[in-house]
Amino acid sequence: MLLFKLECKRLFSGAINKLVLLLFVIAGVFAIYQGAQGYKTLRIDQYKSKIVFQKEREHVNKRETLPAAGSLAYYASAPTEWKLSPWAALFVGESHSSMVASKVRATALQSQIFNREIVNPAQQRTGGLDLGFVLVYLLPLVIGILTVTLISDEQHAGRWRMLNALPKSAFSQVAKQLALRFVVIWLLVILLLVSAAMLLSLPFDGVFWTVLLASTLYMVFWFAIASLIMSFGKTSVFNSLAYLSSWVVFAMLVPSAVHLYLSNQYKTDAPLEISLTQRVTLNDGWDKDKQQTLDTFLQHEPNWQDTAPLGEEFDWKWYYAQQHLSDVEVAQLWQQYRDNNQARQQTLQTLSALSPALFFQLKLNQLANTSSADQADYRLQVVEYHQQIRHFFYDFMFFDKPVTKTDVENFPLFEAKPLNKEINIWQILISALVIFALAFFSAVRLKQLRPI
Repeated sequence: MLLFKLECKRLFSGAINKLVLLLFVIAGVFAIYQGAQGYKTLRIDQYKSKIVFQKEREHVNKRETLPAAGSLAYYASAPTEWKLSPWAALFVGESHSSMVASKVRATALQSQIFNREIVNPAQQRTGGLDLGFVLVYLLPLVIGILTVTLISDEQHAGRWRMLNALPKSAFSQVAKQLALRFVVIWLLVILLLVSAAMLLSLPFDGVFWTVLLASTLYMVFWFAIASLIMSFGKTSVFNSLAYLSSWVVFAMLVPSAVHLYLSNQYKTDAPLEISLTQRVTLNDGWDKDKQQTLDTFLQHEPNWQDTAPLGEEFDWKWYYAQQHLSDVEVAQLWQQYRDNNQARQQTLQTLSALSPALFFQLKLNQLANTSSADQADYRLQVVEYHQQIRHFFYDFMFFDKPVTKTDVENFPLFEAKPLNKEINIWQILISALVIFALAFFSAVRLKQLRPI
């Protein structure tokens, strides 16, 4: 017990150690607060979109005479919602730079997806600090500062030979010092996660325990790296530079190289090509035979084949027929774009094994439903909802049915699919085996270290 008290006193006696731990906690608290505010803003935007649409629907129903179905379809911008997990406040992922409450009309879909600003720069938050950033990038630095010079400091102070002469080996003393630092940092991580869970009303479910387990394994990895570096018995300057270099490689260089490779390997101009092709198709459609356009449309949408032929006047069903045909025109480009993104994500998952930091960050985003895959799922939901809207209005336009107030009330609303938080236990087990193998190897080398 006395030795434990001495080690605790030694750990917290240094000004640098106390400052590092304090800054880590402050950064974590600030990240939680900023993430909570950002998540609240996103949820408010989603809620406002629903309220505004409801008010618009009520305004239409108050009119004595309802507009034509085509006119309603043109102005009815129905809100959608990216179903974000509350964990998105802690692990932002793709949600900070993407539309989370896109509005959809019955007109051409792809132009609505790509022919717009993805982000309003005036409303974008400064910086990208979230709890994921603190855990992925700052946590390893805290571990390195508190651990990597333990042995070299003992050597410099002339105590290393004395420790090796004691009945209990020097390795035992160093192991206790490492264990103490691991427990202190681990408790701080738990404190941040529990505080975030209580502030955001997060359940202590499988996601919480998975995040804690992943954070613990991530800590073990960096403690193993620090131990491996110490096992060479070099000076404090060498150890510090070696650890910092390891952090730069695993947390910055490898992820940057992976993303650079993916950008070059899966480079695509599909969004621009889709927007231009669709715009040209729509513009050219005004000069083509309108009945032929409608006939071509009916080949793709046979449920409305019983519609009457077009007359000389403007007809909404021709207008929406050419809108849909412009989507058909770029359907192959859209599918190629989706396949390209899917292949990119699969390659990213494979290459993330090269960097624990990248792998850890991707897993946190997946647990929070803010990954690129979740973004792609949301877009597919928007595509399905767009078809519901089109078919809802087609019944009125192609069969000359008047729109009633009851029909306005029965307009289909977007229903976000349930969150899909699949926890791949095999990936966690394999990661744990690799990390503990590294930790065992580092411990063996550390145990073999002898005084110089």
